[in-house]
Amino acid sequence: MKTKINLHPDYDAVRSREFEQYKDQPWITIWSRWKILEEIVTFNSFRTACCLVEAPFGTVIIYGTIIPYHMAGVSGNRYPDKGKKVWQLHLEDIIDQSSNWQNIMDNYPDVPFFVAGLFNQTRDGLKYGYGTNQGRKLLTQKLADNSLSCVTENDFHDLGFLKPDHNGKKRRNIDHIFISNNFCASIEIQAGAWDHFSKEGFMYSDHNGTYIEMIR
Repeated sequence: MKTKINLHPDYDAVRSREFEQYKDQPWITIWSRWKILEEIVTFNSFRTACCLVEAPFGTVIIYGTIIPYHMAGVSGNRYPDKGKKVWQLHLEDIIDQSSNWQNIMDNYPDVPFFVAGLFNQTRDGLKYGYGTNQGRKLLTQKLADNSLSCVTENDFHDLGFLKPDHNGKKRRNIDHIFISNNFCASIEIQAGAWDHFSKEGFMYSDHNGTYIEMIR
């Protein structure tokens, strides 16, 4: 929420548009301590945002996103879409977003492409995670089609990054980062995560944090 989080002047930001029922609460905000050269138009300005960033290691494109959860368009008022079946909008959005990624990469063919955000599916290879096999297979195929790698397909709990959540359950990550294959091959990338609650048990969010470190 931009009314509660403000990293200026050390960071600059690109945000998605605000839904009418969620004023001052853009779903996507990309904060950068490096210069934002250009905001790039996306196919859905409410749940995606994109920009060209001048990083110390070169210019990169950052694409922030939310892929809808299972009940999106089925019930509730989070999404304006109506009349959908369970997981339908999730699958449709993977197809639409992957086409958008490809169009942007075609317009910036020599610029590494990063996608980060909420993908509403576990990708750690373990059974009984959130999402469907159909959704995971579809996203895996679209990543291959766009020459992107998911660098957060880890069991962050067993790696020691995440503790059990407030109800004692093992935390399964559904927030991911995708990166151009060529860039992944040129640099060492280490993924990690942090808990969504404080040592005292205060809940910051219902999602854990996810990050990457790049090492030359």
